[in-house]
Amino acid sequence: MPAAPSSAQPPGQHSTRLLIVAYCLVWALVHWFAYPNLDPYNDMLENFAWGQTFEWGTFKHPPFFVWAVELWFAAMPRSALSYKLLSYVNVAIGLWGVAHLARLLGLRKMAPSAVLLLMWTLPYTTLAAKFNANAILLSVWPWTAVAWLASLRQSGRPGLTASVWLGFLGAVCMLSKYYSGVFLFSLFVTALLRHDMRRWFSSLRPYVALLSLTVFLLPHAWWLWQHDYPTLRYAADQGGGHVEWHFLLHFAITPLLFVLLAWLPCVLVFAWQASPAGPGRWLKLLRLIPRLAWRSWLPLHWQDTVFWLAALPGAVTLLAGIAGMAELSSPWAIPIIYAFPLLWLRNLEQATTPTTATGSDTDTPTTRSLQALQGSAWPVLAGVLLVGVVLAVTQASQGKRSYYEANEVAAERMVQGWQQRHPDLPLGWTGGEWAENAMVAFFVSDQVRALPGMPDEWPTTLAPHPGWEQQGGLMICPRGPMKKAQVYEASNCEVEVQEWLEKTGRPIRPLWVTAARSGWRFPHPMEFAWVVYDVLPTP
Repeated sequence: MPAAPSSAQPPGQHSTRLLIVAYCLVWALVHWFAYPNLDPYNDMLENFAWGQTFEWGTFKHPPFFVWAVELWFAAMPRSALSYKLLSYVNVAIGLWGVAHLARLLGLRKMAPSAVLLLMWTLPYTTLAAKFNANAILLSVWPWTAVAWLASLRQSGRPGLTASVWLGFLGAVCMLSKYYSGVFLFSLFVTALLRHDMRRWFSSLRPYVALLSLTVFLLPHAWWLWQHDYPTLRYAADQGGGHVEWHFLLHFAITPLLFVLLAWLPCVLVFAWQASPAGPGRWLKLLRLIPRLAWRSWLPLHWQDTVFWLAALPGAVTLLAGIAGMAELSSPWAIPIIYAFPLLWLRNLEQATTPTTATGSDTDTPTTRSLQALQGSAWPVLAGVLLVGVVLAVTQASQGKRSYYEANEVAAERMVQGWQQRHPDLPLGWTGGEWAENAMVAFFVSDQVRALPGMPDEWPTTLAPHPGWEQQGGLMICPRGPMKKAQVYEASNCEVEVQEWLEKTGRPIRPLWVTAARSGWRFPHPMEFAWVVYDVLPTP
């Protein structure tokens, strides 16, 4: 059974809290400064558009991360910086969950360093900036593991309360992404692997958790049944019933690539601190590094809870891919690394602690290694600031498209143009290119409903916009950067919009909108174009 945390404050706890807050703010600012726009795939605009109406599902994903976006922007301004702050607040919540998990696992002194190492991984840094169904799992998986351990450890009313929380957080996981079923199954298997944990199944607690999970998932299940299971159909499309070996191989190595910048320094620091100073130190170091690198991933025994928490989500995902149940995608590896640093630190302590050391020793390789890691936290964060500035300057000077895209300026011009053409008719909705058409709702007015395509066709009909026929609408199709000698050829979006306008008996009058970013951050303005179509109310 996991060791109970002691009552004493762990060393570095308050500094860890400060570091998490600083990390959240610095990464949000750095990413916004280096990448002034939202993500290029418009996932974040899509989340916002889905959140304009409260639904228990979407035509792609379960709704929890959409609710998080909706709740955030109910209190915060709608801007790229604010959205990126949400992304890193989500990560900060997950980091604090990992620190709490470490204490429940009896690894209290390693919590600050585990958090720090996660701050050096790609999923918790660059990849976290795009808030979507994968990123939300960075916060919900660690806290679900915390509730699971609490349900295992505690009895009586506290144990039942923890079990209710476990069911609730399990439902949050599933309502974030169905892939979380792999994670919940991993917790179930981990409980079966330990003899002392198996006693949990003879108590009331797991069944209270299951009941809680079912109750919190019922509204979503009802919504699925009412709408002919669109989210499940989308999830089923991710697997074709056959094995894609190149996807399997890519997924297998992706977690290692994600954590390389954290794992290597961790191993090197422990190897250095475990190598006695003096003649031959470098030779001993070269021999020790491969051994520690290998040991850092191994279980202590087959009932090793830390190992199974770290290894099972990825292993079960690979088995699902081998069985042809899903076509594995590298973003699925984003949440599975949450327990990796706990495994490394625990194993490296075991591998480097002298056999003569006592529990009262304060000058051990582990103590020195943890101090060295934590001492690098603030310099590394300062380095992140410097790299962000260099990256921003580089992208600005090289004229990178993703840096200069002008969606915010274009959205303002589209609304201004509409108001000039129809001064007495408010703009009620946008359609056309999904989810880029949501830029009007996000950057200008959330009273304008963003629709996924045509207002009377799937998937808009899943969450229809009542009365759209009596409102003014704007169909938006992006054209990309303007070129000096551009030959006009209608895009797929324009063709579909024109066909819909013709089918519904509306005039086809394309209007061009151009926009470019300006100011000291954008020394080489790049002009982008959109084609819009007015859709006036039916008489």
